[in-house]
Amino acid sequence: MKRFDKIAIVGVGLIGGSIGLAVKKRGVAGEVVGVFRRASTMKRAMKRRAIDRGTLSIKDGVRDADLVILAAPVYTIVETAKEVFKYAKPQAIVTDVGSTKSWIVNKVESLKSYSGKSIFFVGSHPMAGSERAGVEAARSDLLEGAPCIVTKTPRTNSSAVSKIISFWKSLGADVKILTPKQHDESVSLASHLPHIVAFALAGAVPLKDFKYAAEGFKDTTRVASSDPQLWADIFLTNRKEIAAACRVFEKYYASVVRAITRGNYKGTVKLLKAAKSKRDKFSYGKR
Repeated sequence: MKRFDKIAIVGVGLIGGSIGLAVKKRGVAGEVVGVFRRASTMKRAMKRRAIDRGTLSIKDGVRDADLVILAAPVYTIVETAKEVFKYAKPQAIVTDVGSTKSWIVNKVESLKSYSGKSIFFVGSHPMAGSERAGVEAARSDLLEGAPCIVTKTPRTNSSAVSKIISFWKSLGADVKILTPKQHDESVSLASHLPHIVAFALAGAVPLKDFKYAAEGFKDTTRVASSDPQLWADIFLTNRKEIAAACRVFEKYYASVVRAITRGNYKGTVKLLKAAKSKRDKFSYGKR
């Protein structure tokens, strides 16, 4: 069902490309235009058919777009939004897919190029991804069943929020509404912390011991193969909430280590059983 005549995606990598593929597969828009920094990336996106056409110009790409999706790295989203607001048409909706929300939303809402214009910004975060990067890894079903957080502030236009919620649902996502702060608190524990732990574990184990590693190490460290620059952006723009999340982890981790080092069998089993019980309730990806 067509919801927009034209959607522009700024940054057509894994997430942007997956959105483009899903929009085209489900007939959500009449046209999907990709905005790129490099012609080589545009060529790859066209080859994957993630977009209908591409351009290296933000002005050309967002002109007449009903919806503009900023799928750029976190640190570049604000500057990109500044350019988009210059050329977007009145009543256009702009959203993003950044993994940090307070930092992005606060800065975007304070932009002079946004203030006073009849363009609406709604912060979003589809909780889907992969350790692989680039449009080659994009999938039309990536968002199906995935949580997608839409953020709302006192400045957020209610009609625009409703349209963005409807958009993400049309791609199969399970939409939740939070404030940017609530998003950052929850995601620091559910997404950012696991990535930190995976990176730390992969970094701590000496290469000489990799020959003994099997499925446990592979599964636990999978996301440590993610783009380091992308995740550095995320960690540094949500560092306050991540620090609090790490303290929660450190407390439980210390309890497990203490029980083991003291030879406390019952205590060790109790802690592991509590953790297993929580993990067994995790339903994402189950069919």
